[in-house]
Amino acid sequence: MKAVHWIPLLAVLSLVACSENKPAAPAAGEPGPHAEDASSDHGDTTDLGTLTVAGKEFSVVRLGALVPGKEGAFEVRPQGVSADEIALLNLYLWVEDQDGNQVSAAAKGTREGSTFHFHLTPRDSGSGPARVVLRLRGDGTDERASLPLDGDGHDHDHEHVDGPHGGVPATFAGGGASGHLELKLHDDQGDLELWLYHDDRLTKPFDLPITASVEIELVDVDGRKITLRPRDDEKNPDEDGKPNIRDGRTNYFIYPSRDGEDAAWLRGKEFQSIVIVRFAREGTAFASEEFVARPHAH
Repeated sequence: MKAVHWIPLLAVLSLVACSENKPAAPAAGEPGPHAEDASSDHGDTTDLGTLTVAGKEFSVVRLGALVPGKEGAFEVRPQGVSADEIALLNLYLWVEDQDGNQVSAAAKGTREGSTFHFHLTPRDSGSGPARVVLRLRGDGTDERASLPLDGDGHDHDHEHVDGPHGGVPATFAGGGASGHLELKLHDDQGDLELWLYHDDRLTKPFDLPITASVEIELVDVDGRKITLRPRDDEKNPDEDGKPNIRDGRTNYFIYPSRDGEDAAWLRGKEFQSIVIVRFAREGTAFASEEFVARPHAH
C-alpha cells in the first residue's frame, strides 16, 4: 500500500483558502484602499464651484476650515486644459472679506500633476473672509475671478517653506543656466535682502562682480522697479554681520543701498506684491520666476 503524501496536499488546500479570502484588486479606474485617506489629509473638502479666468475654467476646493490667524488650504483644478497648457499656468490665490478687502497675502500655486495647491493665512478683519479670488498671469494676461466661501471643514496645519534666512525662495534662469534665490523683506524697516545660489538647498553662492546690481520689479505696485546693490565693496556683510565677498564677487544684495533711497513704502506686515528679479552675469541676462514677496515679521 502506497503512503499518502499529506503535506503537499495540505499546502495546496492552504493556498486555495488564502486566494479565496484575499480581497480582490480594484478594477481599473477605481481608487485603491488608501485613496480616500490621501484626499483627506488636509481635512474635510468643500467644493466651492467653478469659475472662469481668461477663458479657462477652474474648479476650486477648500480643504479644511478657513480660520483667521491659522493657515488654510485650497486646491484648484483646470478644466479641459491640456497637460502642456497646465505646465505653463501661473496662478495666484487669496481671500477677501464681504466688502472686497483683501484679508490674506496672495499665495502662488504649487502644481502637483493636474492640480494646483495653495496655502494662506487669513487676517482677522472683523467680518472674516467671504470670497476666494483666483488670478491668472502670463503672456500678456492678468485676469482674476472669485467665488463665495461656503461650507464647514477642519483646520489644516502647514508651514511655509522659508529660506535659511527666513526669506522667500524662488528660481531664476537665463542662457541655459538656472539657479535659486532667497528674498527677505523686513516689515519693520521695509528693507530687502537678496541672496543668489546655484543649488536648491541654498548653500552654493551664485556670485556676481562686486560692481553688479540687481533689479526687482514689483508687479502690484504699478510695476515699480528698484535696484539692489552690495552693502559695500570690502566685506558686504548681511544683517547678521556675515561677510559675503569671495575673490571680488558676491551673491548678496540689499535695498536701499544708496543715500536718499527711502524704503518706507515697503514697510508693514500687510505689504505684498508679485515680484520678478532680474540681473546679468558675464553678458547673460537672468530673470526669476514670478513669486510673491511677503514680509518677514519681527
